[in-house]
Amino acid sequence: MKTRKAMKASKSAIFLFELMIVILVFTIAAAVCVKIFVSAYSMSEESRALTMSATIAASAADVFKASNGGDDEASYFDEDWNPVMDEADAYYSVEIEDAGRTDQLLSATVNVYARGEGAPIYTLDVEKYVG
Repeated sequence: MKTRKAMKASKSAIFLFELMIVILVFTIAAAVCVKIFVSAYSMSEESRALTMSATIAASAADVFKASNGGDDEASYFDEDWNPVMDEADAYYSVEIEDAGRTDQLLSATVNVYARGEGAPIYTLDVEKYVG
């Protein structure tokens, strides 16, 4: 028969082992939650950039339609989509590329770029009837 001291030591060891398992499970759950939150934040930032790109491109298209076309134009924005004057301070750039003119149509392409990315975030083709 076990002594009382041996039984207490056995119960303490089981309790400590159970406590270690519970801490391990909570640590794994916390790591998964952190990964999910980081992924959600990244998706939110990408969605925000796409939404703002579409809005800015639509504004640039309206400017193109109000003008008579002509030279290619560019606008620059910082990381919070505030306009900046210098290209060196810009994180986003919006370029209106004149695509040509036919007898009745004036065409252009509006591209929104992020710094360091070769492909545009958003592209919008614009045509204006000049009759």
